Amino acid sequence: MRTTRSKRTIFVAALVALLVGAPAGVGYAAYQHDSALRGRLPSGTRVAGVDVSRLDRAAATAKVRAAVERDFDRPASFVVAGHTYTTTLRRLGVTDDVDAAVAKAFRQATKGNWLTRAWHRTVDGTDAPRVVFSVTDYAPEKLDAFVAGATKEVYVAPVDAQVKRFASWLAFTPSKTGLALDAKAAADALRASLADGQPRILDRAVVQPKVKEVATAILVRTGDNHLYLYQHGHITKTYGVATGSPRYPTPYGRFEVVLKRYLPTWVNPHSVWSRNEPERIGPGPNNPLGTRAMNLSAPGIRIHGTPSDSSIGYSVSHGCIRMHMPDVEALYELVPKGTPVFIVKAGPPRFRSSAPANDTANAADGG
Repeated sequence: MRTTRSKRTIFVAALVALLVGAPAGVGYAAYQHDSALRGRLPSGTRVAGVDVSRLDRAAATAKVRAAVERDFDRPASFVVAGHTYTTTLRRLGVTDDVDAAVAKAFRQATKGNWLTRAWHRTVDGTDAPRVVFSVTDYAPEKLDAFVAGATKEVYVAPVDAQVKRFASWLAFTPSKTGLALDAKAAADALRASLADGQPRILDRAVVQPKVKEVATAILVRTGDNHLYLYQHGHITKTYGVATGSPRYPTPYGRFEVVLKRYLPTWVNPHSVWSRNEPERIGPGPNNPLGTRAMNLSAPGIRIHGTPSDSSIGYSVSHGCIRMHMPDVEALYELVPKGTPVFIVKAGPPRFRSSAPANDTANAADGG
């Protein structure tokens, strides 16, 4: 730096001596030359690292902008599931001040007097303008929106295992896994690509379904008056049952087991049919619910045992599904809480030959 200043001092001194000693016309010509070159930048001028020596404003701006746009408009991308998602810094909201930076270089170039400017325009010097232009950062919300769009497009939803009524039987649909793009990983990959222009390859993660299998389901067919236990999509057990009478029908639809009761206590529901019964009947041989009961999500409806074996097979209950005691005890062990229960109509009500069509059994049968 000291050597450069010495050279400059010698040059300026020599130039002054030359101009002072020269005819007036020579000095005036040098001044005019300086005035003519004010529209161009001195040798060694750099804007954003781009050499703009001896260029006028328009040429300097065009040259710097061309270099800048190579970066701002350079594609950045990631590839997932065979799809390429591409954007640029410009699309993500990045802006620059190339015009202002070039203007600043011209302001710096006009500092000093015509003698020092003559030095800069004649010899590359360390005092030539060096301007670093400013750049706004990309808008994070635009990057997030870009990633969100790609994430949504390549998402494959998982499918839960399902059981549905098919005619008057059950049909099972297996589960399927899904695929999802991790939004954070995608955003990180895009930022890396913005930095170097290289595309990134991304994989989707497997998304497990909430219900992988409907392992257990129950089908009750009124009229047929049988209960079918499905395990892993197949009927594994069949039990005879009693279902509701025409006056107190068993409801149709899809329900589930909401409560399992071991040696249940029967509590009077205060219905028309139970008005003459005690308030409670505890566990024992006369309990209307037998030794096991499974409450359904249908209000007041249960699958339960019964001391009235003769009612099994007929449409004589107060809406509940009655079973032989050994059968309900066996079923109780195989059915978890939450098990879906489908009740369908498979035929007209069935009655005992000695019972009238409006037979409701006796209240002690419990339901």
